[in-house]
Amino acid sequence: MEPYDQNALPRTTIPNAQAIEPVDPNTPLIPTIPNAQAIEPFDPNAPLIPAKPKAPTIEPFDPNAPPKATIPIGPNLMFGGFVELQADTKRRYGLNAQSDDATSIFTPKFSPAFSYDPNQYLQIYANPTIETPVAFEETVDNTQTPAVKLNLAFLTLKNIVDGARLQVGRQRFIDSRRWLFNESMDAARLAYQYENVSVEFSASRLDLFQRNLLNRERKDTGETFINYYSYLDYKFGQKNHVGLFALYQDEQLLNQKHPIFFGLQSQGKILKHLKYWIQTAIVRGTDNNKHIRGEAIDVGLTQLFGGAMEPSITVGYAYGTGDGNPNDNVDTSFRQSGFQGNSDKFNGVARFNYYGEVLDPRLANLMIFTGGVGIRPGEKTSFDLVYHYYLQDHASPTISGSNLTTDPAGLSKHVGSGLDFIAGYQEIAALQTKFVLGYFLPGSAFADTARDGAFLASILFRYSFY
Repeated sequence: MEPYDQNALPRTTIPNAQAIEPVDPNTPLIPTIPNAQAIEPFDPNAPLIPAKPKAPTIEPFDPNAPPKATIPIGPNLMFGGFVELQADTKRRYGLNAQSDDATSIFTPKFSPAFSYDPNQYLQIYANPTIETPVAFEETVDNTQTPAVKLNLAFLTLKNIVDGARLQVGRQRFIDSRRWLFNESMDAARLAYQYENVSVEFSASRLDLFQRNLLNRERKDTGETFINYYSYLDYKFGQKNHVGLFALYQDEQLLNQKHPIFFGLQSQGKILKHLKYWIQTAIVRGTDNNKHIRGEAIDVGLTQLFGGAMEPSITVGYAYGTGDGNPNDNVDTSFRQSGFQGNSDKFNGVARFNYYGEVLDPRLANLMIFTGGVGIRPGEKTSFDLVYHYYLQDHASPTISGSNLTTDPAGLSKHVGSGLDFIAGYQEIAALQTKFVLGYFLPGSAFADTARDGAFLASILFRYSFY
């Protein structure tokens, strides 16, 4: 069974003998072609291109997945949601033990979901969230304020043409490894599937309409881009797929950045107990007066072993090019989309940041060597220990997307190493638990005064009702 996806949308069903099964926001955007008796439900929490139908599985715990809605509260109207408690503590992110550098935040969240399915052709889904972060340890005075956010709100037209779907509104964009997308965006998206081949086209923008209903806060990146995305996917075997994508980002505000990505994604099993993943892309276009010429690749293998604990070993390598000559008119650095999540599981039941929980960089001017071991003592319980070693492609005073509050000196390529422990537990019905410990040890890329390790601890409890 697939592990629970805490970001999956609520499943909606019309409880009578004659009703058509409503769209399920937890199934992939491109649905299986319906048979004569039933309509395949839609899942906005699954990858953009769904897997070929198979036996039910447990979806891995995904903290960004929207809730299911299956509780009838009116004619064709369903309700669901979750309550969540999360506590995070971060220490020494300035890489200096002498400074008082610690942040600890406790965040309760309530996320209801509503789904209206009047017939087999239409679904309207809405998912607001209410959260109130409370800082119980903070060295910098950042006021924590309550937030009421419109996470998702979309309309879906389905079954008008077999295998086709049109979705308009604020919807979730994801791919299987969150390498391109892990974001809710305002978009129009058309998807079609015929047998094992599926295709998708979309135009999207981040926060075209206000997200936080109490406060309008612009993000640093992404909000000025219109994204034109297309994806072609082919499923083969029971769990394998290969896909080609193109993504063009058109900056509207300053009209300075126009990157276009072309890439390949593949994931599945080479042998019965040997899983693989491949992500590769090139980026072209312009950034101000510079021509963009970047490349990236991310590959890995997970070997599964039998036995009661179901142990596994994972090795991976990721590389994004850097720019060795920033003074010419060509930028050879790779950059990710800006909407990526970089989260997946190896053989566990909880997703984690596979480039490191503390550093959590974007794949730009960076080489990342990864090794991991894991066990599954229960069907819905897993423990993973993951190690990362980081090198820059070219010595630089910045690390794209880094969570650290200090930068390298730009004199050495050796960024450092990280060690993460991830535990997932879902043995209790409707309760999902995730626990993370992360440690980053800086390398010679940082100044001598910034060589102390950074630490992260996080625990999350979610109770879903549907």
